[in-house]
Amino acid sequence: MIGAGGHASQSIYPSLRFTDLELVAVADLDEDRARDVGTRFGNPRIYTDLEKMLQAEELDAVGVVGPPELHYEGGRAVVESGRHLFVEKPPAPDLARTRQLEKLAAERGLQVMVGFMKRHASAYVRAMAISQRPEFGKRTILRLNYSHYHLPLRDHLVFMSTHPLDLARYLMGDVASGTVFKRGIGDHFVVALLLQHVDGGASQITLSAHEPRVQESVELVGESALVEVRNVTELRYHPAAPDMRAVMSTDETMTSLWFPEFTLPIGSHDNHVLQGYAGELNHFAESIKTGSRVSPGIADGVEAMRLAEAIYSAPEGLSELRLPD
Repeated sequence: MIGAGGHASQSIYPSLRFTDLELVAVADLDEDRARDVGTRFGNPRIYTDLEKMLQAEELDAVGVVGPPELHYEGGRAVVESGRHLFVEKPPAPDLARTRQLEKLAAERGLQVMVGFMKRHASAYVRAMAISQRPEFGKRTILRLNYSHYHLPLRDHLVFMSTHPLDLARYLMGDVASGTVFKRGIGDHFVVALLLQHVDGGASQITLSAHEPRVQESVELVGESALVEVRNVTELRYHPAAPDMRAVMSTDETMTSLWFPEFTLPIGSHDNHVLQGYAGELNHFAESIKTGSRVSPGIADGVEAMRLAEAIYSAPEGLSELRLPD
């Protein structure tokens, strides 16, 4: 692992216990911080120079977790050393360097997984499975809100909102076109997106930097069916009713509810599992062992950054969403 900061030590290292990954080395510029992580997570060898670690250790894969600049510079060093890469989002500070990382990995035949952990969060895994049932029908519309505390616009979009932008593509497919409304209130922005997807569905997405905490809600609509997720930990499924008479009958339109039972101290209710951190690392490990394709991969990172860059460059007010080539 490269990086031993707050997010890494709170979310990534603790999730390793749900996988068969073996942590053998940690690199961080702050040796005390790296040693603190090491004492808590298996006593790996400690480095303050990532290049020395990459030269000295026999490694199948390396994770990079830190600021976006480290994601790119550290990720590039990992790929150039011939190792598979897990990199937190965003995979680079901008679209151009994300594409450079994609190109470098493709040239070397290496896997790069991007830490969009929501694809592996318990509620969204269930929501996707429900949406694939025959009775759900074609996915017609996604309503998604992802709002949080004050951040400058670029951090708002690249550091935070790449999560919902990737989640929209995961649930609805690639984006064909769209419109964006962007308004600054002081130095912080609200964004409203209307996206048309290649498969014909639509997404309504709101992104705001004016909330006291992170607020997240998803409504995925099929052909008369609906699955809802609230703040990652509550899912409701409203199945389709066969006719209007059934709509008026509570017996025929029973809503299914799922939520974790926090009073039971079992692994599936652990926060690292529910949020998706354990799932993404386990998926990464299995993909490397079997040679299967990681999801989300660096190509998904490129698409999320394309959307973020398009929103960032859009003028205030209402305009067409112009995706970079």
